[in-house]
Amino acid sequence: MKRVRGASLFDPLFYVQILVILFLAALIIYPVAILINMAFRDDTGGLTLRWFAEAYGNPRNLSAIVNTLIIAVGTAIASTVAGTFLAWAVVRTDMPGRRLIEMAAIVPFISTPFIGALAWVLLASPGTGLINQLWNYAGGPGALINIYSLGGIIFVESLYEMPFVFLMVAGALRSMDPTLEEASLSAGAGLWRTTIKVTLPLVLPAILGGALLVFVLAAEQFGVPAVLGTPARIRVLTTTIVETQASYPVRLGLGAALSVTLLAIALIGLWLQRRMLGTRSYTTVGGKGAHPRRFQLGPFRWVIFGFCIAYLMLAVVLPYAAIFMSSIRTIWTADFRWEQWTLENYRWVIFDYPITQRAIVNSLFLAVVGASVTMLLCALISFLSLRTKLPGRKVLDYLSMVPMGFPGVVLAFGLLHAWIYPPLVLYGTIWILFVAYMTRYIPIGVRSTSATLVQIHPELEESSLSSGANWFQTFKNVTLPLLKPGIFAGWILLFIAFSRELSASILLYSPRLEVLSVAIYDLLLGGQFRALSALAFIQIGMALVMLAVAKWVSGLDRTPGH
Repeated sequence: MKRVRGASLFDPLFYVQILVILFLAALIIYPVAILINMAFRDDTGGLTLRWFAEAYGNPRNLSAIVNTLIIAVGTAIASTVAGTFLAWAVVRTDMPGRRLIEMAAIVPFISTPFIGALAWVLLASPGTGLINQLWNYAGGPGALINIYSLGGIIFVESLYEMPFVFLMVAGALRSMDPTLEEASLSAGAGLWRTTIKVTLPLVLPAILGGALLVFVLAAEQFGVPAVLGTPARIRVLTTTIVETQASYPVRLGLGAALSVTLLAIALIGLWLQRRMLGTRSYTTVGGKGAHPRRFQLGPFRWVIFGFCIAYLMLAVVLPYAAIFMSSIRTIWTADFRWEQWTLENYRWVIFDYPITQRAIVNSLFLAVVGASVTMLLCALISFLSLRTKLPGRKVLDYLSMVPMGFPGVVLAFGLLHAWIYPPLVLYGTIWILFVAYMTRYIPIGVRSTSATLVQIHPELEESSLSSGANWFQTFKNVTLPLLKPGIFAGWILLFIAFSRELSASILLYSPRLEVLSVAIYDLLLGGQFRALSALAFIQIGMALVMLAVAKWVSGLDRTPGH
């Protein structure tokens, strides 16, 4: 790609890049360095391996590590199978309702696995779950489903991590060259043989990349194990790390050692994922005239459609319906009576629960302002990486992607101890949450702006510079307007991510600085399921409304030419 700026140590933009690199290093490298240092220091400050010995020698901690790996592997396998199947059905077959299925498959992004876990407690807890109550009313013995189990955690996490695999595999299927498939069909191979022997191997890097990404996301998950694992005494790394900070006495060294362990698991998974996506030998990409034809499934298209609808029922319809019904009832039972329906839960959670109003304000501030500032920073990073030849741009690009491998709890642990001491004390202010969210989600913003920038020819920027404009004027008046679609798309993703973040928030919030996800978790600890259902539905509603407003303002929902 042609770049609009050459390399020059006298270029003011070079020093802007240095400042951005130093800023990212302060956001990312400094907290990790603090974390690693704590893991290898004893209470007197001397070097020690004591904390790692306790982390790996204590059966409780070792069980947490093993459970984390089991959940991560199980979720990756289940999500990959389901996501690949759904992508194949939507992209490559004549299944009816493909557009509806594709749109609905992304809906789990709007909520969160944490909310999904709460919904499945309402549906499948052994004693009070609606499904188990209906099973007992029908004469079935005991509980049909026990969601408080390793299998339950894997099931819920798979439902909400599957869209990542779906998006990656669907994109690969759309871009692949159909020639080999057509040759297979012409040679007499059937639909299923062609799919297994030709189609899936062609998109294998995307499938494996999606599987490894889900592995990382499942390993760093806090909300689902906290909701479903705690009642069953199932410990994982994230809940154990939070426990080391929340229980007395606080064990900073052990928490740091467990955080380093979780970070290592995530970074290894991320490294393998990048290796898989970097492999091109399996994939063929067609030119503009290559349009893969859809497989004709005949009567089986309705069977495939039924499987897709089953996923949507499990991931979207049943959980949302359960949360909503719980929020407008006085008691959770399969015996529906008119006197049980009420809006009191919404009135109480909005006006009487002291945390709600400030949690809404804090969440909206972080989501709106945080997403906006982060996207501007990401646009500058993309500009410096893709439109200049300045020394150090590769370092900038690498730093912006590093947080992808940082679990939220690990990042929060490092930030907590990095910014709790002078000269810059952020803990106890909303800015510690601001910094945590920005740091964690910078990779999403950079990918969004970079994907748009690489499609824009640099001629307009070159014309601006040739006309005497400086780099800042060019960036503000030319680059940013051209990046509008990518910035708005990234802003929407960041708004949703910021408004629902729990893993990083749980260690960093302080009194009067609660966010919505923390307020819901607080209600969970108090056993107030009707109230938390109302607050969870408010959170989902806010995300949907802001998504619709953002799409309308940005014009992303309008057809070109209309």
